[in-house]
Amino acid sequence: MTLENRRGALASLVRTLAVALALLLPVPAVLADRAPIAPASSAAGVLGATTYPLSLVDDDGRAVTIAKEPRRIVSAAPSTTEIVFAVGLGDRVVGVTDFCDYPEAAQSVPKIGGFKPNLEAIIGAQPDVVLAVRGFPAEIIANLEVMKIPVVILNPVDFTGVLANVERVGDIGNAHDAATTLVTSLRRRWDAVEAKAKGAAGRPRVLFEIDASYPGSIMAAGPGTFIDAMLKAVGADNAVAPVAGGMQYPSVSDEAVLGLAPEMVILGDAPYGQSVEALAARPGWDVVPAVRDGRVVTLSQREVDVTSRPGPRIVDGLEAVAQVVRPELFGPSDTSR
Repeated sequence: MTLENRRGALASLVRTLAVALALLLPVPAVLADRAPIAPASSAAGVLGATTYPLSLVDDDGRAVTIAKEPRRIVSAAPSTTEIVFAVGLGDRVVGVTDFCDYPEAAQSVPKIGGFKPNLEAIIGAQPDVVLAVRGFPAEIIANLEVMKIPVVILNPVDFTGVLANVERVGDIGNAHDAATTLVTSLRRRWDAVEAKAKGAAGRPRVLFEIDASYPGSIMAAGPGTFIDAMLKAVGADNAVAPVAGGMQYPSVSDEAVLGLAPEMVILGDAPYGQSVEALAARPGWDVVPAVRDGRVVTLSQREVDVTSRPGPRIVDGLEAVAQVVRPELFGPSDTSR
């Protein structure tokens, strides 16, 4: 399960238990001094026109052919929805998931379901193409293929993969020029953060907490995740790497955390009830350097979204992490002001 889908499933549970807690719902911008990426105003440029039928191999290794320029698009994940809108194809979107909340225009698009997409709703939208992420139900893909509705799986494993997916969506929707412009901007911003962070002193050991709902252990962002890449980009080390065992989101016991001695803890689960005070009250955590030195920080809902969705706001996520880890270089984050 991808992290963004996991957060979506958790959102349904949280809303059932407490209406006040909502996952993947819009909140005020956390980086008020920086405007969010605006959707492109034009779907395609003449110079980068796509030729149809378009044949490609998606991120699951599936050969997919798109017969004609898609005029009706179903997006089955928040990240793909953000990409489609960002390259100027938002007016073609006829179906999104319950968790697709950005940009605002996506909230009024008909829904195809949540963690378990509704096949009838997808078919009823009469899409020319369905864009999804890894974990999209195989039986739904098979049914759609029988009906000659192509499904393209996007599963970027790193920042370069996100950029490739933006370009791929641009090619699929004949919005190549808009996609190329966006990719250039995103790469420039990522590189600028990395370059600035090179002047920082030291490499703090950072633990990025994803979930602490099970007593005695937490889920953390491990090696190979976007969050791990962000920590490296801002000159920090992932504190859980030594015990991750190759898992992207390992479960780490309280005892293991004490041994890892993180110098900073970022609460990615703060919007779902975790707090600095609750963390400090966990048995034994009072001796963790991050707790002892007052370096436990919370993230807002938007900061959580942009660090977990592999879409056009992924650099917003990097910039948010930079503000948290390196406030002396990037200024304080919204939640630490």
